[in-house]
Amino acid sequence: MTVDTHIVSRIETAIYYSHIDALMTLQPEITGALVSTVDGFEIASRLASGVSAAKLSAMTSSLLALAEAMCAEAASGACRDLVIDAEAGRLLLMELPRRTQNLVLAVQCTNKVTLGQVLWAVRSCREELSRRLEVL
Repeated sequence: MTVDTHIVSRIETAIYYSHIDALMTLQPEITGALVSTVDGFEIASRLASGVSAAKLSAMTSSLLALAEAMCAEAASGACRDLVIDAEAGRLLLMELPRRTQNLVLAVQCTNKVTLGQVLWAVRSCREELSRRLEVL
């Protein structure tokens, strides 16, 4: 399921796609990326075939909510990023600040990439997206 067009404009959606494409070109080990709402609706995605953007959006929303709760309980401050290191790859989940409603940027990569390198690239993408969205 995709997000209601009243929440995100076509121009904004095009910006998400252009940044996802640039990120995946810059980091070939990134195999997929997704922008979704914090309540679990897909906005833009480039995922491998067989990966459901709708399911991933919903799970991303739940995982970030759990991470926020854990950080609050542990008095660690606000949760910024969540990294999942799996047998065949990594998933990075990050809040994407937006004036009207925060979004989530989720990135899937192989386990061959250096974690610091991909974190830097994804954080840079998030910062650039935030700057671009301020003018909309």
